[in-house]
Amino acid sequence: MIQRKQIFIWLSGKYKLIIFLLLLVTAASTSKSECLSNEFHLDLYGHPLKFSGANFGSSLSVPYTKEKINKYLNGLDQTEIASYVSQMDIYSAQFGMDDMAYLLLTKKLSLVLGTNLNSSKLLQYKLLKAKGYNLILGYSENQLTDYAYLGFNVLNCTYVSHQGLTYTDISFDQKLEPCNEELFESAKGGRAILINDKRAPFYDAKRSSYSYYFEFDGKVYFFNGTLNQSLAEYYRELPDIEFGSIYQNYQLSDIAKGELIADLKDAMAGMYSSKQIDFLLTFTQEAIPYKTDLLNVGKEKFAFPEEVLFNQYGDCEDKSVLFAYLAKEVLQLPSLALIYFHQNHLNVAVAISDKSGYNFIYNNQKYLVCEPSGIGFAPGDNIYDVNKASIVNW
Repeated sequence: MIQRKQIFIWLSGKYKLIIFLLLLVTAASTSKSECLSNEFHLDLYGHPLKFSGANFGSSLSVPYTKEKINKYLNGLDQTEIASYVSQMDIYSAQFGMDDMAYLLLTKKLSLVLGTNLNSSKLLQYKLLKAKGYNLILGYSENQLTDYAYLGFNVLNCTYVSHQGLTYTDISFDQKLEPCNEELFESAKGGRAILINDKRAPFYDAKRSSYSYYFEFDGKVYFFNGTLNQSLAEYYRELPDIEFGSIYQNYQLSDIAKGELIADLKDAMAGMYSSKQIDFLLTFTQEAIPYKTDLLNVGKEKFAFPEEVLFNQYGDCEDKSVLFAYLAKEVLQLPSLALIYFHQNHLNVAVAISDKSGYNFIYNNQKYLVCEPSGIGFAPGDNIYDVNKASIVNW
């Protein structure tokens, strides 16, 4: 009896050891499997993107040094980094992203993968460098900054010069306080981050409704319809891009064109050309109330036409962008942007063919100044001196 008990105990211990070892192997296998096939979703303006890969759980301790940063970046799994880049490339092709849109996607992914803001910046740096972009890192004892070489101009940001090139802080944080930083570059060179100034990416998952009204010639007009909220949210995340043709090339979405543009055309049917200009100008003045960027969106930023309609407010630049776009889209009238730097103001001059009733001639073309910001300004009314305006032919 004692012998059996001893044998039983010995066999139980042996089996326990075997089971324990099996559990260890299984746990290790499971852990490895979870690390490599961890799936999660990322929201991209309403589009749910599925990613698979490891989370990067470690973070970098302060104070930051070149040695610590280099060790951290070299310690990141290169296979995982390459996998995430490949997955982002698929979505980039699907949505027709340019480099700027790719950067914003990388930022969103890095915030999910990182344990805190600074580790997310390191991951963003690593992912964008792996994609082949030209980035450098700025670091102080407790702060990290990703700087990229951009192929277009961005306003109201922090910049650094490095080896003859200007790099832009790609957080695009207008409230960032400058500080003394050392610069770090894991690998020299890379290509500039560009923006497609002809069209926006193909985001269209979310919709929002609008309702505008205004009075013209004693009649109240109401316009109700739908906007592409996904595009408007994307535009809001863009930095303050230098004023130019991009603000006219980024047209309204198909759904907004099919409703608002069609309604405007129907409302103006039968009006002569000068009345149509006045109608669009009054719509922009009254249906979109004036509000500064800081009050409206919390930062200085030129807005795109769909963004202005989504915001339902705008300052002089935003309302001018919208009016110029409507004049082009509805009436096929090209325009010029007139920038009065000393007065910190902007309005629009539309090209006309009338023999009279114009404000100035530019390149043998007559132009009529339109003031979208103030209420009650008729086409041709202008309190600013056009001779002192800087002209942007967008």
